[in-house]
Amino acid sequence: MKLLFIRSNVLSKMLVVLFLITAFYGCQKADHWPGHPDHHGKPKPSPESADFVYEWYKSLAEMQLPEVPASALVGYRNFAYIGVGLFESVQPGIKGASSFSSKLYQMPAMPKPDKSKDYLWSASANAAMARMAKLFLTNLTDANKASIDMIEATNYNSFKSMASNSVLERSQAFGRAVADAIYNWSTTDNFTVASNDWQQSDLPGAWVPTGNPPTVYGAHVGESRPMLRYTLNALAPPLPFPYSTDPNSAFYKAAKEVYEIGKSENSAQQASARWWADAGGQGLGYPAPYHLVSIVTTVLEDHNAGLWKAAEVYAKTGIGMKDGPIITFRSKFFYNLLRPVTYIRQNIDANWNSLIPSPPYPEYTSGLVSNYGPVIQVLIRHFGDVPITDDLYTWRNLPERRYRSLSKLLEDVAYSRIYAGIHYRFTQDVTIAMGVKLGNEIEKIRVVGPEYK
Repeated sequence: MKLLFIRSNVLSKMLVVLFLITAFYGCQKADHWPGHPDHHGKPKPSPESADFVYEWYKSLAEMQLPEVPASALVGYRNFAYIGVGLFESVQPGIKGASSFSSKLYQMPAMPKPDKSKDYLWSASANAAMARMAKLFLTNLTDANKASIDMIEATNYNSFKSMASNSVLERSQAFGRAVADAIYNWSTTDNFTVASNDWQQSDLPGAWVPTGNPPTVYGAHVGESRPMLRYTLNALAPPLPFPYSTDPNSAFYKAAKEVYEIGKSENSAQQASARWWADAGGQGLGYPAPYHLVSIVTTVLEDHNAGLWKAAEVYAKTGIGMKDGPIITFRSKFFYNLLRPVTYIRQNIDANWNSLIPSPPYPEYTSGLVSNYGPVIQVLIRHFGDVPITDDLYTWRNLPERRYRSLSKLLEDVAYSRIYAGIHYRFTQDVTIAMGVKLGNEIEKIRVVGPEYK
């Protein structure tokens, strides 16, 4: 099923979906972790649908669309914690599963259910999603908060045909306890986008802020606590060739390619640049991380993933959204490479402009691909390099974008930044490889099935 973010009447449509969910819950089978008979002393595993979780993610995107976009880095970070929290809210119900708490860096122990009692894990996840939405999302209006309450209540009422009031109340309390524990953990990660102490370098090839007025953003993101130990000291490899202004050098040729692409004004390339920049302005472009989250949701829905699988994938893709930018921003301010617009104006054409303004941080490596790369690799590891259709902006009468594989989608994401005039090709290729490596590191974590050795 394709993921469609419908701008209007999303909540009313959701009520219809939830009614249908209720009808199917009792007989639907889990796709990867079938239910098992209850054993004394253990919470009862049960195959439960993920449809209400998908609706949560879609509804949260709708709430944020009209708002002035907050920091993309903040958004990706927050959804990393939401994904892990979702998994922890249902983990006790998954046969053979274990918590992320012993596997992620400095993650505390999570609340534990009463092993002598029954739980409905859908109700736990529902309560956790509602609580985390209010704790992590920025710019929530009073109307947004009321919508979150209504979604939570509607889901809760739909679960009444599946469990007693005492089970639902117990499950709801457990989900909220997990959400609070996840949020408390998040407050100690030393995350900040402030860059007040950044100093300009006068070395050749050093980055120069290009905004008006010049601003610097994210200089200390690389110092924030990651979710993987692997990320603690991870850094991009050195540039594949040295900085040079010699017209015969590889660096000059890399910049000249960006210049020529910009001058060509190729309509297909410009469409790609604008699509992946989520351009259009307030109310027209989804703020980060919703485009990437929509792709995760599309793949899960296309594969009819049940609650267990969806929770694991949202958590692991979330880890990629947290750690990918940490590695990239550590690398950006370590290598401190100037943007194409600066190089081109100094060495090729003083009047050249990029299609999309350059972000307020150094060029190498790519911020956008640092998120998409590991997330796409996690999806490939779970579902294969499958075809995908991205239809996020069809409501704006923009044609859907079809890809024969997730890898091709990632390539389009990466090269869109060359078409935008804000990255060199070598940067995008290096960042893709970094994302694949990080995605594979994430997949070494086993929270379902045999433990990774």
